[in-house]
Amino acid sequence: MLICLQHNDHERKTSLAKHTCKQCEEQEEGLPLWMATFADMMTLLFAFFVLLYSMSSPDPVKYAAFANSMAEKTGGSTDQEMEFEPLKDQSEIKQELEELIEDLDMGEKAKVTQDPRGVALELDGDICFGSGSVVLKDELKKTLDTAALELMSNPKDLRSILVEGHTDNQNPTGKIAERYPTNWELSSARAANVVNYLIFKGVMSGRLTASGYADRWPSGVKWSEVRSGKIDDLAIEENNATLDQRVNNRRIKIIFGVK
Repeated sequence: MLICLQHNDHERKTSLAKHTCKQCEEQEEGLPLWMATFADMMTLLFAFFVLLYSMSSPDPVKYAAFANSMAEKTGGSTDQEMEFEPLKDQSEIKQELEELIEDLDMGEKAKVTQDPRGVALELDGDICFGSGSVVLKDELKKTLDTAALELMSNPKDLRSILVEGHTDNQNPTGKIAERYPTNWELSSARAANVVNYLIFKGVMSGRLTASGYADRWPSGVKWSEVRSGKIDDLAIEENNATLDQRVNNRRIKIIFGVK
């Protein structure tokens, strides 16, 4: 039996065209194939950002400030209103202390320093206490009044405030020695009186700590040198050799802690 090759080829092409068209019709009924890969990628990105957020530590103060700022721009309000000013960071505290020194004209009697514990205001002993006395001078009270008002009055600021008393290497003499036989007792008493005065001015007592260092931390010596034990008796003698050095060593130091 003879078969027409031309007819057979025509039927094969017709059948293939019909089959191809049927596949295309089936594909057009659902979503494109690339959508499956895209959906998987979006799911992984979502999980990644959720993980990042769970590991972060949001700052409630900054979050509240941001929420209030957005509410003001949109003309609305937030449930979490700011009832206190944002906490000042270390750079802001340092700047305000420098401005305080300038405003009170204490450029030669005070300075701002910094160590790993925080920013510190150092006040010369001559403006703090009389010789052999633990009674606060008026100039020191004025300085503490300003610092307490501008830097210690935020009720939401729970960071520590360290008050340190420092002396020269001359031991107390006369009547003061009967009550404070060494510089350890004298420096501790002076620091404690500063703390009591700050509490009287409204600073939260839980933030305050009084410490006496006697002559073991001369002026200009770094925190790391004191902690590492490099300041021995010889170093203390060298840092108290002149009258100016001893005056600088008789000081009160107020550290605004980082935590």
